[in-house]
Amino acid sequence: MDDALAGTRVLVAGGPAKAARALGEQLASGSAEVSLAADPEAAAHAAAGRTLDVIVALSGAETELQALLDPLELGIGPALVRAAELTGEPKGGAEPVRRLRALLDRSMLERRARELESAMGALTVGRWRDVEAARLDLLHRLALAAEYRDDNTREHTERVAGLAARLGAHLGMTSGAVARIRYAAPLHDVGKIAIPDSILLKPGRLDAEEFEVVKTHADAGARVLADSDSELLEVAEQIARHHHERWDGAGYPDGLGGDDIPLVARLVHVADVFDVLVNERPYKESWSVGDAAEEISGGAGTQFDPEIVEAFVAIGPRAWQAAPGVYGG
Repeated sequence: MDDALAGTRVLVAGGPAKAARALGEQLASGSAEVSLAADPEAAAHAAAGRTLDVIVALSGAETELQALLDPLELGIGPALVRAAELTGEPKGGAEPVRRLRALLDRSMLERRARELESAMGALTVGRWRDVEAARLDLLHRLALAAEYRDDNTREHTERVAGLAARLGAHLGMTSGAVARIRYAAPLHDVGKIAIPDSILLKPGRLDAEEFEVVKTHADAGARVLADSDSELLEVAEQIARHHHERWDGAGYPDGLGGDDIPLVARLVHVADVFDVLVNERPYKESWSVGDAAEEISGGAGTQFDPEIVEAFVAIGPRAWQAAPGVYGG
C-alpha cells in the first residue's frame, strides 16, 4: 500500500469494536497514525486535545459527536467523516485510504479558501473586530453582574448557553448563529439585576404578587440590551425578553406563541428549564436527569417547541450535561 495517509492522525470512533479495528487496519495500511475511541464522548475529549487530523465516525456516532464537539471549533479542529463515506462500493483494501485522502484534500482546500477570505476581510474589518471584542467583554461583564444578584452560579448560565448552542447546531443552524447563541444566552436573566433582594433571594416559594415582580425581569433585561446595531446584542435582547414565552402562548411577557417566539429564545427556554430542574435551588430539590428529560418531552407542543424537544431527545444525556469545558465554554 502507498503512503497516501502518511503523518495523518486518525481516530476511529464508535461502532462495534471489530468493525472499528478492521477499518483502522485499512487506514493504517496507508501509513495513517490510527487510534480508536469506544464512544463519542472519548472522541470529543481527544479532539479537544488538538492532536488529531480527522475523526472517522461509525454506526451513528457522528450525530452524537456533532453535539459534543464545539460548533465554534468546526473548521478549526479535526475533520469529522462518516465511515460510510469511506467504505461504500467499490470494495477493496485501498478504497478507504484513497477516499479519506480525497476528503481530506478537499477539506484542506476549503479551509485554505476560508483562511484567504478571512485574511482579505481582516484588511477592512479590523476596527469592527475590535468593537465586537469590546461587545463580547460587555456581555460577559453584564452576565457576571446578574450572577452576583441571583442564587444561580456561573455554571448555570454556561450550561444553559452550551446546551442551547448544541440544540441549535443539531437543528442545522450556521456556525455563526450558533456562536451568537453561545455568547448571548448567558444574559438570559440579566434583568434580574432590577429585582429586589427580598424577592430574588427568598428561600421559599414566591406568592403570586412576588412572582409578578420576578416576571418583570424579562422586559427589564430586554431594555438593557435594546437599541444596539450589533447583531449579537440583538440576539441577546431577543433571548432576554422571550425565553419565558411558551409554545401555546401562555408565557410572558408578551404572550407570544409558536413560531412568533424567536427561535433563539425557544432554544434557551428548553435549556434553561432542563438545567433548573436537574440542579437544586433554595425552593426545590434537584430532579433526576431522567425525570427532567420526561418533563421536557411532556411539554412538547404546549410549553416547548416540538422540533426543539425532538432535537433535545436526539442529542441525548451526554450532550444535555456536557461540561462547559468540553463544549468550549
